[in-house]
Amino acid sequence: MNERLRVLSERLETHRARLSLRVLFTVTATSLTLLPFARFLHSGTDMDYRTWFKAGQTVLQGGEIYPHAQIFSFMYPPTCALLLALPALFGEAALILILSTLNTLAWILCINFSRALLSQTRIENPPTAIANLIVMPFVWSSYHLGQPSLLLLALMLGAFLSLQRERRTLAGILVALAVAIKAFPLLAIFYLVYRRCWTAAISLIIALVILLFLLPIPFRGWPRTVSDVRDWQSGMLRYEDSGIAQRSARGYSWKNQSIFGVANRLLRRVSVDDEPNPAAYANVANLDFKTVNTVIVAIALLLGFSFITAMPSRHLAGDEREFAALLILILVFTPLAFGYLFVWLVFPLATVIKRVLAGNKSSSLVSLLVAVVLLTITAITPRFAQIYGSLLFAALTLYLALAAELRRQRRSVAG
Repeated sequence: MNERLRVLSERLETHRARLSLRVLFTVTATSLTLLPFARFLHSGTDMDYRTWFKAGQTVLQGGEIYPHAQIFSFMYPPTCALLLALPALFGEAALILILSTLNTLAWILCINFSRALLSQTRIENPPTAIANLIVMPFVWSSYHLGQPSLLLLALMLGAFLSLQRERRTLAGILVALAVAIKAFPLLAIFYLVYRRCWTAAISLIIALVILLFLLPIPFRGWPRTVSDVRDWQSGMLRYEDSGIAQRSARGYSWKNQSIFGVANRLLRRVSVDDEPNPAAYANVANLDFKTVNTVIVAIALLLGFSFITAMPSRHLAGDEREFAALLILILVFTPLAFGYLFVWLVFPLATVIKRVLAGNKSSSLVSLLVAVVLLTITAITPRFAQIYGSLLFAALTLYLALAAELRRQRRSVAG
């Protein structure tokens, strides 16, 4: 299998193959950009774009982003709603076209940042090309639903590249922007603190304060700005036995592939469906909520310890394996991790593929194969596979390969 992957890599290095990849990407990206727009014009189908348009219109009209005593239709930080106001000004059709175009620009940046982090000379390098082909269902989902997963990934990869190049203030700002759009990338601050990237950590906090509290003031006023943040925090930062955040049933359904969703689904008697009528269960144990959280904390400590012990010296900038492993940990411990977010696996996949092509240990190849098999099964039987955490375990399999690579590097340096 290793030899077949190497042959494929060599074929992708030819001039004809590189030209074909450019044409394929151009056609695919253009089609994905225009499809949500054309679909809306033809049938009015707008998926999550409807939510973004309503949030932007609410800001423009000075309304309540997070209505009291109601389930939030918009679950993202208030700054995200503010950013959506500009495209919403031009109507829903224009907003869809603008956001899908932004997705394409983010995808291009992801490819370029991945190439730079992997130290590849060409954009059409085999590891990145193969990884993008593997995650195409998640890329499609980002466009289809209108989710900002590619944009968030581009910001994180840009932050990692900035860290490598000692532009730490920029790194912190990029992470802060990602957090202002969707809160979970804030988990990266633990890495910055451990790595003693104080400039990046401080700039992240300062930029986040500006984005959350200062930027909205001219448009929302100080009292409403504070109220928006408070209402969002009280409504979204909730984790209870009945559910997560504003989506109580969905938080533990088969669609949530985070450690919180999978652990509660498999270790407690909670329904695997959004609307349990009738209820369906897949639990292999019947633990109480507190015990399940003890298991989650134990797993978090184990993975955190494995990451810390695998990393090289605390004072060195991380390489691509370290950043890829960090992306996976952030993804795993996001309270709500639905399928489209797993487009983030494109960089870990490219990193592992690069190590396999370099002739590294067969364990990397085994981990890659297991992850690809799990992703393939998910594509074939999405509900059944995700009930049992197929995407979570695919991510963890890649993480184990990356942690093993980091540990081998640390031993070789120490030796």
